[in-house]
Amino acid sequence: CVKFQIRYSFIMPELPEVEIITNELREQLTGDKIINYDVRWYKTLKIETALPLIGREINRFSRQGKYIIFHLDKGLLIAHLRMTGKFVITGENKYSQDHLRVLFQLASNRCLLFYDIRKFARIYFTDNVQTVIKNIGIDLLSNNFTKVKFEKVLRKSRVKIKSFLMNQKYFAGLGNIYTDESLFAAGLHPETYQYNLSSEEITVLYKAIRKTIKKSIRNMGTSISDYRNTNNFVGNNQYYLQVYGRENKPCFICGQIIKRIRINNRSTYFCPNCQRI
Repeated sequence: CVKFQIRYSFIMPELPEVEIITNELREQLTGDKIINYDVRWYKTLKIETALPLIGREINRFSRQGKYIIFHLDKGLLIAHLRMTGKFVITGENKYSQDHLRVLFQLASNRCLLFYDIRKFARIYFTDNVQTVIKNIGIDLLSNNFTKVKFEKVLRKSRVKIKSFLMNQKYFAGLGNIYTDESLFAAGLHPETYQYNLSSEEITVLYKAIRKTIKKSIRNMGTSISDYRNTNNFVGNNQYYLQVYGRENKPCFICGQIIKRIRINNRSTYFCPNCQRI
């Protein structure tokens, strides 16, 4: 396959990619134990508890928005990948040292490696999730994300729909890629204001968001920048994007040329025919 990439661009993993990584960590590391660790970049791992990290057993995993939570027998490891953070699980003694920020040695004779090119990602060791995860809205894959709640929160806002969906304090998980893809699937212009949306249009958007997220998870995430899974493999969803990154290319639905504008200093892709304001 030809690698799909927007040149010189770093794109933050969104809910689908973080969900995939969380599921893989759950499948492979639950029940394992941290027997040692080595921090290669001092800002990556932040210790916010007096608990010792060595000897901690990994009981389970969860995810909240774009945060990955390791539930240990005592305390929590909470990771945010930011733009270029990446977990890799390996049983080999030889591995790349380039951009390696933290190495966790496990009781199973494996290593959990954390790479980060730009050094923005963070892992927190804490005994209180609230010290790390603050002002995060309803997770888009949770049972609390209902059409009724979506419309209720949306009606209170007075910003453009793209800005609303990108704001993590309302609903957690969408970033630039899946906001543009969801709005296209719903046939809504990204500059539309919420108070102009009918209840029917909100229902269509709600369904489009859920469908867009689940589709990406099935396709193992979108790799148009640095996203890789825990086996260091790329995803496939970049081959199914309808508008994102497709400026000046024809719309797959109507043939109109995809446009790019900036909203809140973020590149925004849309079809001017399928998504009329």
